[in-house]
Amino acid sequence: MTEKIFTYKDTPDTVPAQAFTLKTTDNLMLHAQKWLPTSDPKAVILIVHGIAEHIGRYDHVAHVLVEAGFAVYGYDHRTHGKSDGQPRSYIHPFTKAVDDLGLVVNHVRQENPTKKLFIYGHSMGSLISNLYVLKYQDGVAGWISSGSPLTSDSNTPALVVQILTLLSKIAPQLQMVNIPPSDLTHDQNIVQAYIHDPLVNAKPTRLGMASAIVSQSKVVISQLGTLRLPILLLHGSDDKICPMSASQLIYEKASSTDKTLKIYEGLYHEIHNETLYGRILSDIIEWVYGRC
Repeated sequence: MTEKIFTYKDTPDTVPAQAFTLKTTDNLMLHAQKWLPTSDPKAVILIVHGIAEHIGRYDHVAHVLVEAGFAVYGYDHRTHGKSDGQPRSYIHPFTKAVDDLGLVVNHVRQENPTKKLFIYGHSMGSLISNLYVLKYQDGVAGWISSGSPLTSDSNTPALVVQILTLLSKIAPQLQMVNIPPSDLTHDQNIVQAYIHDPLVNAKPTRLGMASAIVSQSKVVISQLGTLRLPILLLHGSDDKICPMSASQLIYEKASSTDKTLKIYEGLYHEIHNETLYGRILSDIIEWVYGRC
């Protein structure tokens, strides 16, 4: 696949997304989308997006994967994008997000009963899908992680983390943890689009969410040795939001005999939104092809 300069939403119209909805166990509506190839798909890739964003930001990713012959599914987490839930970008308890992923997986399997399923999680979506595959890895053909947040607290002094954790118990909805949009990607077109996207919540992350991500990351870290499914770990070396040490840790601790770690020199957090995103998607496609 040739690499190219990517302009936000500069994607072909040949594979339009098909929207649908799912109802959670606590009666929330989840907005979901699927992109289907015109021929029988080689496999299914389910995208799990990050915090404060929505699945529409992965349209260009889905188009490339469909062109490679895959069926692609994705959804907006509860309290994100077009899905129900308040306050926005706040999931409590955090394990509800893992339950929702299970709901989507079941729907995907119903529509594609004979196809292998690969889950591709980015950032918070990497954590959610990591929690899911730890429980249900036998039903997943492979897990792709981008920008894992497992060591996201390592950039903050331990005393500050302790203070924020305590404060999160007192005022969990207080918005204090800032994620600068400029740290997402070098592509300023995408940075500006992120800032002005009405479905993106670019406000500081609520303390309860930040604390939940840190605590659930520790849960995952304690269980990494039980991971045995094929895994592809992707990370930008200059990721200021989620250090690449997280992906390195997963690679070192996982028991999988089929595990691959790719660190992309100089790239920021959203490697799929960097100007040379074709290189990353080519690596994903090649890896999935090898396990179909």
